[in-house]
Amino acid sequence: MGALACLYGRDFASPSRCRVLEVGCGDGANLLSMAATSPQSQFVGFDLAETAIAHARATADAAGLTNVELLVMDIRDASVSLGEFDYIIAHGVYAWVPAPVREALMLLISRTLAPSGLAFVSYNAMPGSRVRQIVRDILLDRIRCGTEVSDKFAVAKECMEFYAGAWAGQDPVRKAMREEMVETLQRPPAVLFHDEMGEIFEPQFVSHVAAHAAKHGLQYLCDCRPALSTEAFFPSEGKGDLRQRANGDWVRCEQLHDYVNLTRFRRTVLCRDDGAIDRRTECTRLQHLHAQGRFRQEEPKKPNSDAFVFLADESGNPVSTTNATLAKLIGRIGAADPSAIPLQGAITGREIGEAILRLFLGGLLSLLTEPFVFTLTPGERPLASALARTQASRGETSLSTLRHTVVEVTDPESRHFITLLDGTLTRGELATEMARFTNAPTAAVAGQLDDILTRLARTALLIS
Repeated sequence: MGALACLYGRDFASPSRCRVLEVGCGDGANLLSMAATSPQSQFVGFDLAETAIAHARATADAAGLTNVELLVMDIRDASVSLGEFDYIIAHGVYAWVPAPVREALMLLISRTLAPSGLAFVSYNAMPGSRVRQIVRDILLDRIRCGTEVSDKFAVAKECMEFYAGAWAGQDPVRKAMREEMVETLQRPPAVLFHDEMGEIFEPQFVSHVAAHAAKHGLQYLCDCRPALSTEAFFPSEGKGDLRQRANGDWVRCEQLHDYVNLTRFRRTVLCRDDGAIDRRTECTRLQHLHAQGRFRQEEPKKPNSDAFVFLADESGNPVSTTNATLAKLIGRIGAADPSAIPLQGAITGREIGEAILRLFLGGLLSLLTEPFVFTLTPGERPLASALARTQASRGETSLSTLRHTVVEVTDPESRHFITLLDGTLTRGELATEMARFTNAPTAAVAGQLDDILTRLARTALLIS
């Protein structure tokens, strides 16, 4: 959010020293991960579910996270007494609550957002979610006749399988519905229960959300997916008709984009309505950011080529340039992975700036407002994030990293090892304990320790 605001010429608060509110925080997985990443910031989260908040509080206490406040609260009861926030997050709320609650949410954002604050509001989007609504109608019709909660998923699965088979054939509408039903079958039960089978599911048009925000002194900044900002920075000939039809209204242009692309989900970023937003390519703004990405250099396929070729490991897509300065910068970014490098002084001209911006918009690198806090060089007494240690001690397989991502750790031995990394044990003591836990020779464990710690460090679990 901060990086996008920077690219649009907006002020933003430092993520390492800010106040964050998460509306509908559930069990706190997202909020606690940020709290562990930014210990000098303050985080507040609330949810209507008492059990979820109790779980979040227990996790925060066990991890020693004192910069988090977790409350049981209804959105309609939230007030300005919560204070002012630099970042507000409402993920999976806006399209799943009745209109009065949506109004209360937008009012809360308006009242508590700091002057340079940013609010994230996600929702299933129209018109792309129209087909998903048909699936919902069918499922609700199937389970409405007194089906027990424990049986709903089994009944829903049988229903989806039936229609996926019934819609076989080449008719375009039936084929589209079959693909949607098959995709729905792959969703986790919790997602299915929350969306298709929830009490309220009202996908929104981005223009309607922007209009609702405008009534409360807020304005649409962008979508949090970088790709949806491509037309703002690099207007294309192919989308010229859309811009002409929008007649200078950026929100209208975004809505027309959704009509053309049948967009299904939006991650809208709102800010204060304090004047026009500068939507143009200004590469000097990149100087305030850091870049992170996985790139490895390849040999050019053509002999004697003056091109520098890299593969973006996340996608495998090739990146090619004949600009030696740009190639050197991409090489530095790749060499630093999974850490980030400052772009201050690295953007030496428009060509370099536009190339880095295009890589960001294309999803091949990340732009950050600040570097990460994890270490790639674990010391003699390695220290893992307290949150990750807490999660591992509970047998959880999805551990929060210090990059605000999740890493899967499925084997008990690795999880036990992570619980030991509290900064008190030497490498020798760690080898002895793991040898006892695994019944392996101590010397063999000690010989593997450096590689194990290096791998953990590269997943951003270790603190300097």
